[in-house]
Amino acid sequence: YFISSYMTPQNNRAMAKSATAQGRAAAIASSITAASRDASLLDHEKEFRASDDDALFEQNLNSSNNSEEDPNLSADVTAKSTTMNELATPYHYVPLEMGGNGRTHKSTVASAALIQEIGGLPTLERMTTHFYNNAFLDSTLDNFIRSHGDPHAKRFSRWIHQKLTGSSVWDEERASRSGRPVTVANGHTIVVHDRSSAHVAAWNSPKRPDHEVGRHFKLDECRVWMRLHFCAMRVIVGDSSPSFTDYYIRFIGHFISVYEGTAPTFARDSARWSADQKNTQEYIDNGRTMNDVLGLSLGQALSQIPQDEADDTYWPYEM
Repeated sequence: YFISSYMTPQNNRAMAKSATAQGRAAAIASSITAASRDASLLDHEKEFRASDDDALFEQNLNSSNNSEEDPNLSADVTAKSTTMNELATPYHYVPLEMGGNGRTHKSTVASAALIQEIGGLPTLERMTTHFYNNAFLDSTLDNFIRSHGDPHAKRFSRWIHQKLTGSSVWDEERASRSGRPVTVANGHTIVVHDRSSAHVAAWNSPKRPDHEVGRHFKLDECRVWMRLHFCAMRVIVGDSSPSFTDYYIRFIGHFISVYEGTAPTFARDSARWSADQKNTQEYIDNGRTMNDVLGLSLGQALSQIPQDEADDTYWPYEM
């Protein structure tokens, strides 16, 4: 006989209650585990933000201002439009203005004028859109991008605009976000509400191999990012404002340092990369993989750039 043949109604009810209790206990345990994972991710976000003076400044500024809260990469990236060349403005040097004990970027009248020179926010969004369209195709960068459906270009362009002009367009965009958490690797969830949380989400992207989840950007990945980003600047901005180009390379050199301390040294070289059509064509031919920088040691990477840049420990700041 089967054991079930001897079960009484009372036994059945008791077992049903026991199964329900066990199910609730398992659900509670699972919820606690998930909450613990998410709390760990939130701690990671807070720790990273605390190490970034610019991110702390952005957070404090937002709190004081608002209590609520695929086109392919063209191999011919050196081509500029005639209109841009005709409208090019004369070069004038604009220094990076630093505050917060010299560690946070400050917008100035001069940096705001650079945004006007290139055509304002619409030009910035075209630039960041071009960048992301190519980052989505890149074998290295796309692993960090959880979803192509998020408005990456819109957010990035508004952050740049706010940092250089002192506008509030990025704060306004942040305030419009739903606040719903997104799921990243290993079932973690995180609310992407600012630059720090966005990068924690990137480090924990579900596209990354298990052994790399949570690891921060390395030098070679930063070089890939800068090359493609400056390539987008070359394509969209062209020669329309040499002053903006010069300033923006230094601007990125400042901000990239919080992700990898040695990366600023390679900003100028990364900006030069897309000037040579052979480089971009080789990159495409290699399946959009930058084999010439990936996996190099710091010493090997430094040997690829001019000695004066390798030895310059003060750039991009004023002496």
